[in-house]
Amino acid sequence: MSPARDQTNDCYSIADFEIGKRLFTTYMAIQLVVTSPEGREGADLSQLDALITGYPFKEAVAGLVKAGLDIPRTKLVCDETYQDILYKIIGRTRLGDSHSKESLPTLWKELASLDSSTGGVDFTVDDLTQRVEDGFSTSPQDSEADIWKYTSRLWEDAQFKGVEAPKVRETCISNFPTKFRVTIRHRGVEASGEGRNKKAARHIAAKRVCQKLNIRLA
Repeated sequence: MSPARDQTNDCYSIADFEIGKRLFTTYMAIQLVVTSPEGREGADLSQLDALITGYPFKEAVAGLVKAGLDIPRTKLVCDETYQDILYKIIGRTRLGDSHSKESLPTLWKELASLDSSTGGVDFTVDDLTQRVEDGFSTSPQDSEADIWKYTSRLWEDAQFKGVEAPKVRETCISNFPTKFRVTIRHRGVEASGEGRNKKAARHIAAKRVCQKLNIRLA
């Protein structure tokens, strides 16, 4: 369940979130296909999830506000993320009254045109692909195969120092696609990680806590 969607006094609804998420996913899929050298003949959407993961949602929301679109709320509530907010903005714009619907083409135009040449952020597929590749260019120690070691190392640190075991909080932030956020607090430091399952999210959070506490792998 998306954070804050169950708040009855929220300006956004569950439908806003769900419709916005599907529209954005479709939009990104279209962008991926039309910018591919093979076009629709290739139809390779294998990078879609990675592109969405690497998308700068916070900058996108700020860009829409700067463009003057009617956005009722951008402040995060509870465990919301800017990804949630952008989905809700898109859904609300599409499902709103006739005046709101007229703003939808403007919204897509703004998302497509917010690039570095206008003083904003480059949201092109090529740039997003590079962001993802940069994020995946990690050392062997930080590879996906070894990231579980940070979780083990964190619990070992608690035992070695004789302190309370790390506290873990798990939240399902999306049902479609499935996505979890895990927050770990240890020795006064807190960090979160997100992933398609709780285990992956936990390992990412543990790694970030270790980095903040300067805890290194053996």
